[in-house]
Amino acid sequence: MHYEIKAYTHYKETEVLPLYESVGWTNYVNRADRLKDAYDNSLLTLAAYDADTVVGLIRAVGDGVSIVFIQDLLVLPTYQRQGIGTSLIQALLEKYKGVYQIELLTDNTEKNRAFYESLHMEAADKLDCMAYIKM
Repeated sequence: MHYEIKAYTHYKETEVLPLYESVGWTNYVNRADRLKDAYDNSLLTLAAYDADTVVGLIRAVGDGVSIVFIQDLLVLPTYQRQGIGTSLIQALLEKYKGVYQIELLTDNTEKNRAFYESLHMEAADKLDCMAYIKM
């Protein structure tokens, strides 16, 4: 499979919402107006393209100097397990390689742990850290 990673600079609801729907992230889908605002205010968004079709996205927020938070990483289910998520993360990590702290929050599943640990990321509990969330 051939795909290209590049900056995603022009939000298109018709490209983005089906991607979120495909992975079951309904909180975003049900608040489409807020999702556009979130994209507009993101530090960086990269997309994986198969020809002209967006098949994966990674979105980061933060200051780009001391902290980057990976807010979203998603790949169409039919394109998963083909290296796209890895390529998106690696492109983001390369861009922000001098940043002190890169974080993300995800579901605590074996699949997720294996994926992120394969990219040399550490679970917060292994660093004697904990996270707090207000939703």
